[in-house]
Amino acid sequence: MRSWRGLTFTLAAMAAVALAATPALVQSQPREVPFTHIETQIITAIDPQAAVDESSLHSAINLYDPLIYPNVEEGSMNPRPHIAESWQISPDGRTYTFKIRRGVKFHSGRELTADDVAWSMDRMLRLKRGFSWVFAPVLDLGATQVVDPYTVRMRLKEAYAPFLGALELFFIMDKNLIMANLRPGPFGEFGDYGASFLERQDAGSGPFRMERWDRATEMVMVRFPDYWRGWKEGKITRVFYKTVTEEATVKTLLIAGQADMVPQWLSAQSFQELKQTPGIVVKEDPTVQLFHLQMNTKKPPLNNVKLRQAISYAFDYDKALQQIFLGGTKARGPVPVRTPGWAPNVPLYSRNLTKARELMAEAGVQPGQVTLEYVWVTALPLERLIGLLLQSNLQEIGIKVEIVGEPWANVVARATKPETTPHITAIFDTLKYPHVDSHTYGMYHPTCWGTFRCMSYYENPEVSRVLEAARRVVDTKEQMRLYQEAQVMIARDAPSIYVANPLHRIAFRNYVKGYRYVGLLGFDVNFWDYTIER
Repeated sequence: MRSWRGLTFTLAAMAAVALAATPALVQSQPREVPFTHIETQIITAIDPQAAVDESSLHSAINLYDPLIYPNVEEGSMNPRPHIAESWQISPDGRTYTFKIRRGVKFHSGRELTADDVAWSMDRMLRLKRGFSWVFAPVLDLGATQVVDPYTVRMRLKEAYAPFLGALELFFIMDKNLIMANLRPGPFGEFGDYGASFLERQDAGSGPFRMERWDRATEMVMVRFPDYWRGWKEGKITRVFYKTVTEEATVKTLLIAGQADMVPQWLSAQSFQELKQTPGIVVKEDPTVQLFHLQMNTKKPPLNNVKLRQAISYAFDYDKALQQIFLGGTKARGPVPVRTPGWAPNVPLYSRNLTKARELMAEAGVQPGQVTLEYVWVTALPLERLIGLLLQSNLQEIGIKVEIVGEPWANVVARATKPETTPHITAIFDTLKYPHVDSHTYGMYHPTCWGTFRCMSYYENPEVSRVLEAARRVVDTKEQMRLYQEAQVMIARDAPSIYVANPLHRIAFRNYVKGYRYVGLLGFDVNFWDYTIER
């Protein structure tokens, strides 16, 4: 067996006599440490097992605990113990046994046990939302078994390369609390599975509990005093997680000290301005993020691979990097170049109008014959600039581009069907779990259709076969060879314009300490990590 091992009440101060009489029970009232975080996107899913976008994962990470956790302290995405304090993996890679940490409390006050873990996994599989597609191919209902109150065993149908890392996205929920608050719904004896209840109260064990939530404007979270990792002086007591879509307003709030942190989604030009502002820190890190323009391969005329290749050759990648992103690395295929398992031999598209026109002719498309819809997220002005560049580039080969701004929630809704998905959509995509599988199978296998990650609706039976085989291989070298083979085929089919692996930028006031870029979607905004040192 392979073994992996890792590692109050608050009362107002009383008179000295009372302190002496009950020293173990009385502590000083913690200093109030409020924190305002601004996001440009709304939280689209309050249920942690339905969350897939960054804002929704921010809420999940702060209100709930995943089974295991990325190694934030080392700036790594690799898994470390968390609710599972240790685990063993069978030699055939099919059986995972986890020891559950004792003494972890839900916000209800009840202790988290193996029964909650098993129930939560079955709930995710039944919901068929969020990241359930990562687990569903190999884990059946009932395959997560309670061995004893602090041991749970997961039996996979076959070896599955990304399984352990993917458990960083498996959030554990309070079974008893949800089962006591069911309403009628589509899940038989489980009714709505707590969906209505979760709109007004969380069912987690995370560092914060939800005080209130207005989908359009704000979530307020308050410190959970009995959080199992404890609290140090200067840690945040209350979080105001606000949605502000206007970039100018976001900058103004930070500069005025009315916000403590603002997100990565500001334009590169705005971050350059903030760098010059006293009292503000702009943190820049190389990313494992992909910015690409997904082309809907099911919607004519982009169902023609020659036309997609022509468009890929017409785009000006250098101008995008140098004048819009102001840094970063040119993307080479679907996998960010800093990701283990990236294929260096992926076909590279660069601006070549002669080649673009030749491919367009081979596609049977005449100049002036095609109009494409390009959709960008209205809270991300950088995407509009990319759209203007694309429009200018494609005009040179006789393709018209109509630029349409949509709120993020609309983009997510349009992605659910190929008929409503735009011709071209600008998407930032960060690794969802720490494995090359996230940017291959997770974006280019039909099982992910209907999500914003798969707006290309790409389908290639040979690619699917290779990716499915890669997931089953235990030998790491052979596994990576297969994932790299798939990357080459995907890039050749040009389901996206692979633009950049941009720098990750985030800005905060200089009294905020403890921020670390992790690379795994959402995990750098765990408010428990931050300390306020004024």
